[in-house]
Amino acid sequence: MQKRMSAAGCMFVLLVGLFLTGTTPVVAADEAIVDVSSPDAMKSVLEQQIGKRVKVKLCSGQDVEGKVAKVGSHAVQLTELVGMELFDATVKLDDVAAVIVRARSK
Repeated sequence: MQKRMSAAGCMFVLLVGLFLTGTTPVVAADEAIVDVSSPDAMKSVLEQQIGKRVKVKLCSGQDVEGKVAKVGSHAVQLTELVGMELFDATVKLDDVAAVIVRARSK
């Protein structure tokens, strides 16, 4: 039952994120396009962000923000965590509900 609630929570977070981003996609020339139909969409997004700062929203609702160091087949390693600069984190890709990246500047 808890696994079902966790999956429902992940889906809710994703739907809210999609709603907040709007329906009109804006793609700059240097932005990579992600196939959101792919089962490895989160992994692909994180691989494109290696060396850059991202915020990862977990299915639990917690946010982890840091620099993407490595992306494996089952986990991502974040370094220089915001508020905990001396720490690193390894997050299971299955626990990632959303990846928030800076797409453009003003």
